[in-house]
Formats: sequence, structure tokens, C-alpha cells
Amino acid sequence: VSLSFSAEVTSDVTWEDSLLVGLEGALLGCTYYLLSCRSCGLAVGFILYSSGSDLAYLRGLFCFFKDSIICYLLKSQMIIEASKVNFPAVTLKE
Repeated sequence: VSLSFSAEVTSDVTWEDSLLVGLEGALLGCTYYLLSCRSCGLAVGFILYSSGSDLAYLRGLFCFFKDSIICYLLKSQMIIEASKVNFPAVTLKE
């Protein structure tokens, strides 16, 4: 899973009140809140609530799926061409 991290988001991102449990993949055994786009309703990331020690540093951060936000800059709140967005390569294990 390729992610981007942020300590804050705009009102265009919402999250569910109920916790989900990861049943497979990188979030196996973790509990998290799903982040969604307010406009289209698609899942754009998660907020990790509980995890093992290997993912503890992600708890409380807004973790976005890079392929879901490639045209939106959170800091400047601008929509730009995807080819102009540069995310450093980070994986969950890093």
C-alpha cells in the first residue's frame, strides 16, 4: 500500500464514527477509521486507532492512499495536474 501522511485535513475529507478491523494485508489486526471524500464518497485513506508496535508511529495520523489523492494538495488546498504532484516513496513498513 502506498501512502501519504498528514496531521490535518480539510472539510472535504470525512471519517466514519465506527471502527473497522483489518482482516488482511498491511492492516491485519489493526483497528482504524475509514477516511472518505465528501464529494464522491470514495475511500481515500484511514486513521489508525490501534495496532501492533510496528505501526504505532502512524496512530492518530491521516493516512491517505496516494492513488486516491494524486491531484489534491492538502497543504495549499489546490487541485493540480497529477503529473505535477511529487510524493516521496514511503511504505507502511518504513
